[in-house]
Amino acid sequence: MDCPNCKTWNPDDKDVCWRCQTPLPKPKPQKKKRQEGFPRWLWIAIVVFFAATLLVQCMFMPLTTGPQ
Repeated sequence: MDCPNCKTWNPDDKDVCWRCQTPLPKPKPQKKKRQEGFPRWLWIAIVVFFAATLLVQCMFMPLTTGPQ
């Protein structure tokens, strides 16, 4: 955090500036950022879709055991 008086950098845990002894403002709590990427429900939907597609394909294409 920069001191509002002398613009000197101070660690966030300091209450006063180390150079000019000016009281430092309290740091504001940071809001949690929303997680980037796909939401969890979308990943689940994609997996279910591919599993269902694979199941349907296997039902209509039975495995052959060799030449007939």
